Amino acid sequence: MPKHHTPNRVRLWTRRTMRYGFPVFFPASAVISTFLASLNHGPIRVYWGLGAIAATAGTAIFGVFKERQASAAGEAAARARAQLASGLNRAGAPLLNALGKVTTAKTEQELRAAVDVLTTRVVDIGHSQCGRHNQPRANLRCVYYTYNHDRLERIVYVGRQTNTAPRRHFTNGASAHDNEVIRLTLSEEVLVVDDLHETPPPHFNDTKGRSYRPFIAVPVRAGETSYSLLTLDSDLPHSLTDVDKGHMVLLAAVLAAGLAHQETAGAVTNIPTP
Repeated sequence: MPKHHTPNRVRLWTRRTMRYGFPVFFPASAVISTFLASLNHGPIRVYWGLGAIAATAGTAIFGVFKERQASAAGEAAARARAQLASGLNRAGAPLLNALGKVTTAKTEQELRAAVDVLTTRVVDIGHSQCGRHNQPRANLRCVYYTYNHDRLERIVYVGRQTNTAPRRHFTNGASAHDNEVIRLTLSEEVLVVDDLHETPPPHFNDTKGRSYRPFIAVPVRAGETSYSLLTLDSDLPHSLTDVDKGHMVLLAAVLAAGLAHQETAGAVTNIPTP
């Protein structure tokens, strides 16, 4: 009785054939046909010669097909980058306006309020503009933590609402996991995890019990000073890209500029939003 292939198996067989079979089959056919043509005479030699030509043509056609596939993938990535850049451009005006109010604040109270507005703008833009072009159905969340005396405190988050909110705080010395988060905050590293189930970072607890799979964590730093940590996560694996990483770094830099000005102006830094 012949085997019955399920649709999934058929698709898997097709993908494997396209990826591994054809690139080997066509060149091998050309070589074998050419070799057999050299051993025969008359019409048989002609047939093998035609086979060699057909196999060589197949190799060329398959090469063109793969080039078009690669070109289409590149165009899709370029479109995603353009869409994200366009969204950030639209969000850029209110973001720069918020930063401008930080730099022109006349009193400590005005400065504190302006920094709070800037922080909210950054988190809102991170949530609304990043991570949506690779996987439009991804459910995202952007979280902001402020750093003070070996401790990260959650200030604000926007996005995915689940039974488990983001952690309220991380304290250096509390656990290996907390130590790693504090170390990242004080570093110049940007942590990108494509899927917690596949490649969890060191000392990460309960990787499969989280409401998210990929995430990006960016220290908010100006010069040698670490102010806070900005994160973006998603419920779909591999839905955050290098483009999202770059824009999260940009948002963190804008926020760091505001926080550095607050510190330089002599105001109290890292004051939680009520």
